Amino acid sequence: MGYTPELQEFNFLRSTVLLCFYHSTFVNPYPLSHGNKYVNSVFDFEGEFFIMGKLRSQSMDYKGFLIHCQQNGGLICLTDMWRATGSVKSQELDKWFMQERICKLLLQLVLEAKPGLKPVVERILAEQPVANSGCKKYRAWASQLRTLAKDAGLIKTRGSKSYGTYATENIAIAYAQDLSPEFHRWALTAIKQRIEEDADPELGIRRSRQRAVKTWEKQGKTREYIGARLDSIPKEDFYEAALYEHGVKVPQHFARCKAKGYEPIIGLTKDFRTARGLKQGQNCKDAMTMEELAATDFAKVLSAKRINTLNPNGVSSCASISHSTAQQVAHLLNQ
Repeated sequence: MGYTPELQEFNFLRSTVLLCFYHSTFVNPYPLSHGNKYVNSVFDFEGEFFIMGKLRSQSMDYKGFLIHCQQNGGLICLTDMWRATGSVKSQELDKWFMQERICKLLLQLVLEAKPGLKPVVERILAEQPVANSGCKKYRAWASQLRTLAKDAGLIKTRGSKSYGTYATENIAIAYAQDLSPEFHRWALTAIKQRIEEDADPELGIRRSRQRAVKTWEKQGKTREYIGARLDSIPKEDFYEAALYEHGVKVPQHFARCKAKGYEPIIGLTKDFRTARGLKQGQNCKDAMTMEELAATDFAKVLSAKRINTLNPNGVSSCASISHSTAQQVAHLLNQ
């Protein structure tokens, strides 16, 4: 049989899958730091290195509850804090923000953040009615103050997957103090560490990596597996960046593209989780073999390159490219 272009591409794909598997298994996976980015020695088959285009959204863990934090601006999700401490109705944010002492705290923080708003702050203070959360006039005054805090960047409300009310560290610590003494002690330490990591992003990366490694070690994962998971991070970021640049913006759409890319290699994600004993929504990588992990990683890399080349737009096209690319990779694994 002659050396056709199809055979040439087949051999190229086979060799790069093996290279990806070799790298995930044997090459030192621990990433290097490069400025404020996260760099890993993953060859992209054109002599370049992948650099994670953005740090992942940060979060803090309190007894299994995630407290989301905005990457830009450093705001902390107060709604998550309320949920993590039992969702007590009397501690709801709307009620908490109505308290007179919290209103005065917000005015103080607004003045510190935006000194130019001093005339506005003084006017609002002068207009303060008698503190009574049941009084319509007082509630309107407190709502006006909360709006001012939003305009000053101290509070923000988000929709979509990470919905909730976000606020600065000072407001978050004040809220934590009212939620519970135990949670307040935890928040003081966790937020202090976050401030340190904002000042030194590499410190945050190291701590995050150490936490992940400890978790995997507790799960009984091997050193090779842990290395492969760390090595997988920049590949996934490369893939997600390509999706984002081609019209995939919603978390559910990202999940759809990944599921279509997984399907030819591990089957339907729902069935895979059931067969491997994973919980609903748990990361499929947690139960992948080394071969499956290497294959899905390479499928994401190659899918990203094809998406960037073909320049599709929207979730359907990107999911289709991800699926067809993964089919080729799965075919190679069966040779």
